[in-house]
Amino acid sequence: MHRAVKASKTFFRLPALAWAEIALAIGSVAPIMGMPIIVGALQDGWGYSAAYAGYVTSVDLAGLLLGSVATSLLAHRLDWRWYVGGALTLSAVSNLLCAPFHGIALLCVFRFAAGLGSGATYASSLTLLSRHSEPVRAFSCLILLQVVANALVLFVFPLLTERWGPGAIFDAIAAVLLASVAVAPLLARRDPPSPPRTGPRRTLLGRVPLPPALCIAAVALFYVTIGSYWAYAERMGIEFGMSMQRVHGLLTAGVFLSAVACLSARAVSARFGQSRALLAALALLAATLLVHGLFPTAAMFVINLAVLQLCWNFIDIFQLGTLAVVDPSGRTAALVPAAQGAALAVGPAAAGFILGLGKGYTAVLLLAGSTTAAAAAIYAVVHRMRIEPAAALTPAVQPE
Repeated sequence: MHRAVKASKTFFRLPALAWAEIALAIGSVAPIMGMPIIVGALQDGWGYSAAYAGYVTSVDLAGLLLGSVATSLLAHRLDWRWYVGGALTLSAVSNLLCAPFHGIALLCVFRFAAGLGSGATYASSLTLLSRHSEPVRAFSCLILLQVVANALVLFVFPLLTERWGPGAIFDAIAAVLLASVAVAPLLARRDPPSPPRTGPRRTLLGRVPLPPALCIAAVALFYVTIGSYWAYAERMGIEFGMSMQRVHGLLTAGVFLSAVACLSARAVSARFGQSRALLAALALLAATLLVHGLFPTAAMFVINLAVLQLCWNFIDIFQLGTLAVVDPSGRTAALVPAAQGAALAVGPAAAGFILGLGKGYTAVLLLAGSTTAAAAAIYAVVHRMRIEPAAALTPAVQPE
């Protein structure tokens, strides 16, 4: 018992500024955490079709992508305090405007602006967290607390929309973002000047070695799965014969399986190696999604949701570990948020298009299973092409 308490204290030992940056990162991605509830609320509360609800979500995520890329390009020129404060204010105001002005055209404009501010805030938080003396510990705490926050969002959002309608969700997000503005003055102002270049100049779209490029493609494919499935998870459960209350309970409870993945990733990596663990998690998730598509029952929905929540963080952790092996410089890993954002924008739109054609949720499940299987196939190719057996079995770096 004493050893467990001591280990937990060590795990969470971070400076106050790191905790402030973690708070910014968590608050800025609340719309992604609550995506299934938001999609359902748009349909039930404001009469949106399944396709239109997916399109609105994709616009939101497209804004998040653009905000992340802009932050990456402008990082060396930014005053972080003003930049993050401005991004938070933009996102908060845009969320507030969603409640009174929720026609499809205006809602898309406001959701894009909200995503833009959230993406800039999230990317800024990750950039600043990576500069701490123990970034791995900081990111481990971030992932674990995101799991807890996700459970809270999935519990609170349905209560808000049931009592006050979809606008209450956007008002709650705005309140969190406005409260986060108080953190901005604690951030660093400007980056230290970069040393002068001595080698050839490289552009953002310069040539990327094949294995890292394939890994980025695999990250994107996996997040097409997440976007297409997660956006419609609530609707699927109801379609397959479950009550809304039970689906919400499963979504909330299932998030805690992600905590199991966070806490056990180090042990799994040490025993089996991160490459094998990554391939196994992707294969298991792909098989479950495809089987669920062929047998769309309530029981399979419960199994599929549990497998997704268990594998999601495993896959994220081991994808980053694989990138560290194929590109130790870290340049390719910096492209991961952009790949995730683009795929999260494409996923709900693709699922909405399928639903608009009348193909139903079974076709969405088959799409999600296929993209996961394709990601697994790419990692298998990368494993054979680039990663030496000894390196492939090297456990990912984890906090002490």
